[in-house]
Amino acid sequence: MTTISVPMPKDLIEFVDSIIASGEAENRAQAVRKAVRKMREQIEINDIFEASRQIRQGLAYTGDLREILKKRKHA
Repeated sequence: MTTISVPMPKDLIEFVDSIIASGEAENRAQAVRKAVRKMREQIEINDIFEASRQIRQGLAYTGDLREILKKRKHA
């Protein structure tokens, strides 16, 4: 595992410390890792919603990729 150093304003440090005090994380590093994982998860969920929106609006291809490629070659 790689260690990084991130300067943070006092209010964020206090928030991280409150997460530790509540028992949601054992230490600052774990709290920050959980936050970054949650952010990554939220980005992935947003990507899924965006892809779904594009499909509904006909802005994306759906179906069997091989069939789509065949149709595009003949177009």
